[in-house]
Amino acid sequence: KPPRLSDITMEKRKQKQKKKIDSNGDEKKDAAMNGSEVNPSDSEVAANDSLVSRSSNSNSEDEAQGAANKRVKLDKQKRIFQARDSILTELCTKDKNIEALYHVLMIMTVTTILYSLLRDSVEAGMPHVDFTLYVNGFGSGSKQLMAIGMWFCLQTAVLLVYPAFMLWQKMRAVSPTCADAFFATLFLLYQMAAHTAVVTFIVQLNLPPVPSLCLSIEQLRFTMKSYSFVRENAYKVLHPWNKDDSTGPAIWYAGQMEPKVGSIASYLYFLFVPTLLYRDRYPRTPRVQYLRVFSHFIKCAVSITFMVILCKEVFNPSNHGRYGNAVPFSAKFVANQFLACMLWGLCLQFMTGYFFLHSWSNMFAEMLRFADREFYADWWTCTSFSMFYRKWNLLIHDWIKAYIYHDLRDLFNSKFYNRIASFPTIIISALFHEYVLWAPFRFIAPILLVQYGTFGTILYFVKPSPNSKFWNYFIHIGLNIGVAAMVFCYTMELYARHLCPREESFSNTFMPRSLDCVLL
Repeated sequence: KPPRLSDITMEKRKQKQKKKIDSNGDEKKDAAMNGSEVNPSDSEVAANDSLVSRSSNSNSEDEAQGAANKRVKLDKQKRIFQARDSILTELCTKDKNIEALYHVLMIMTVTTILYSLLRDSVEAGMPHVDFTLYVNGFGSGSKQLMAIGMWFCLQTAVLLVYPAFMLWQKMRAVSPTCADAFFATLFLLYQMAAHTAVVTFIVQLNLPPVPSLCLSIEQLRFTMKSYSFVRENAYKVLHPWNKDDSTGPAIWYAGQMEPKVGSIASYLYFLFVPTLLYRDRYPRTPRVQYLRVFSHFIKCAVSITFMVILCKEVFNPSNHGRYGNAVPFSAKFVANQFLACMLWGLCLQFMTGYFFLHSWSNMFAEMLRFADREFYADWWTCTSFSMFYRKWNLLIHDWIKAYIYHDLRDLFNSKFYNRIASFPTIIISALFHEYVLWAPFRFIAPILLVQYGTFGTILYFVKPSPNSKFWNYFIHIGLNIGVAAMVFCYTMELYARHLCPREESFSNTFMPRSLDCVLL
């Protein structure tokens, strides 16, 4: 059958279009080879323009985001809370070998406790547990109840900070200057009165070491928490901001703060949650795992029992029986006791950190569904003391960094101070430790202040390679010697004051009695 004319016409048109496309392609290839330009079509120009506009918009957005991140990093470095476990929990979860070693250490700890209990029974000739150190440390039931009552008073006082703050916010609408001066003075007087009440209560009732230590730590915790609440919420009153802002608190806190002052429920939750930095919202776990709570409670009990046994060895009167006797104070005696303190003191430091920073904090975090469990970092891998200070206790470090380090740096605002900005924070941290240690010992021997202010400050500015094994050994050896010196000097001074008593006075609190007692 012969083809129709329309079919022939359509076939010719298709061939012409194909030849035109091929010729255009050949011209573009020749132009590319010869280095000449080809004028694109209107559709190609439009497509290229849209592509360029999209790329330029994305580049501008990336630059804006990078600039915002840079502003956050340089202007206000805020702690962003995330849902994460403690590093020891993560290591045991990911690596079964580390989990097995952790179980071995726990078994060794329990075995040491059982050995101590068995030794007491053997020495007594019958089943017997020596509770002498428990009674001397914790005191009688009546004094423990009085300490608990004092804690409730301190808790009530810190709760009154919230209504006082809300009153200041309303008074400021009438007279800002008077309201600011009045509330600042009132807040300062409250802090001074609370600490004075704790010190007077401890001295007048002669509380045992453990309740005294707990009260001093709790009041210091209330001070740091109340200050954080006032600081974070006062900024909202003095510098109002909006959620949609492209800078400022809207991005500093990554959505964990609201423009309005936090509610009383947020303040109550903050007072009990294991962190010292206030936020309106924290990451929360979906539910409470009561098996984990019970596990951490058992670990806390084991840790306390093991620390009591360590204190029984460290504060053994037979180790310091030469005080008050005619036997001279020899170098052999000092070397023997110092080496003993190196072993027991290091175990006491590690167990104290494990008890408070891991078991105790994780137990409360689980009960309150607090998801950020990063209370410490991998301090055992540190190769410098600056890294150790940042990783050992993140709870204290974050508070000091947010409200002391950055504030002093912004106050002086000089290149010279930026180089030595860490020195005041180290000294202030040492003073906090001296205040806490005064409570159980009833004297201030500035050993920590000397260690922090001299060796700690000098070694802080030593920046070795982060992969150096030698410096990692050096850090652990230095910590061992430092803890041994602290335990040795505090125990010597404690027994010197016991065997060579004097009239209690404010000046005698600071005057060392070890040398005078040795010379008797």
